[in-house]
Amino acid sequence: MIATLIITFFISIPCFSQNIQENDATIAYRQGKQQEKNASSAIHYEKAFQLYEKSAYLGYDSAQVALAQFYELGIGTEVNFVKAAELYQRALEQGNAQAAFRLGNLYERGNGVEQNMEQAARCYLQAWGGKYPRAGEALERIEAQRWLPADLPTYRFYLAMNNNPKAQYELGKMYLEAKNNIKPNWIKAKFWLKKASENNLVDAQMLLAQTYQEGKVVEKNIETASYYYSQAAKQNNAEALVWLENQQVQQNTENVRLTSSINTVAKKEITVINHFAEGVKEFNNKNNEEAYNHFQKVSPKKEPEVLKYLAVMHKNNFIDNANLGEAILYLNEYVTTYPQDSEGYKLLGEIYLMKNQKSEAKYFFEKAEQKGSTITKAMWAAVD
Repeated sequence: MIATLIITFFISIPCFSQNIQENDATIAYRQGKQQEKNASSAIHYEKAFQLYEKSAYLGYDSAQVALAQFYELGIGTEVNFVKAAELYQRALEQGNAQAAFRLGNLYERGNGVEQNMEQAARCYLQAWGGKYPRAGEALERIEAQRWLPADLPTYRFYLAMNNNPKAQYELGKMYLEAKNNIKPNWIKAKFWLKKASENNLVDAQMLLAQTYQEGKVVEKNIETASYYYSQAAKQNNAEALVWLENQQVQQNTENVRLTSSINTVAKKEITVINHFAEGVKEFNNKNNEEAYNHFQKVSPKKEPEVLKYLAVMHKNNFIDNANLGEAILYLNEYVTTYPQDSEGYKLLGEIYLMKNQKSEAKYFFEKAEQKGSTITKAMWAAVD
């Protein structure tokens, strides 16, 4: 028993020592901040400098930034840009966004480091990724597009968020392409490609048109494909113009065939099928594939109930080609056209829970409850 206690004591020493070191660093940093805040003379700033130095030596990143600023501005010590740069670099390596921003300033001006605009841009980009508020302004001020490679993923994302259509297209294309056994992410691809298309980027319009025409990643939809080909044709895209012309020829041929067929049976009664009603009937009879085919025929009209049926059939695996991504797309259309119904949000929450995307599931469950649905305790427990 005594031997066990002795072993436990020695094992705990390193952890205990580390906690003391961390506490010392935090205490020294807070004391330094208090000295700086209440400073009324050079002596107070020198004392703050010493406290920051102690905390920075123990590895506290906020203290490293504070000490670097003292060196950069000559507060409590002489100006020393080299030491400031070294301290900012140490804090940056711990993920400190302010350090990344301040080091970017030094690279931009060439203070303490050799002037390097690409390195400045990369520092500003890291600060932006850490949500440092002034980093975006700095990236725009130095025209970072001149210094950063266009294929840098985080920079592409920054540009896309700032409404750059080319970056939006590149992001959408990246999510659409299947590489290294990773399946295409149609939801994210569609989001960025639509934004680029709305910004009149013809490449995005053509990619959306071809994707809907081919029907490999998303269900084939010639009507939607035609819409995006039309948008590209407005910008005189040759491929889009040829496709629309061929589509018109096919349509004219089909109209002639239908007219001939109608004339042949002119004296016979023509039955108009109510595909929605037939779909509901087949669904209730558990003829799921037939029900799905009926609903598909009226899906372009985006009737709310049709969208919900299609989503549920994908969600509950009622059909051979069931796909949760398609269910999400249908439900997004549903809650957009019928936002007052809580069930759409609840279904989205359940789907994201099935995909183990808990934050998204929690968001939609909260929306569903706001609209009047009841979310079970088990569901809430699953997203916590």
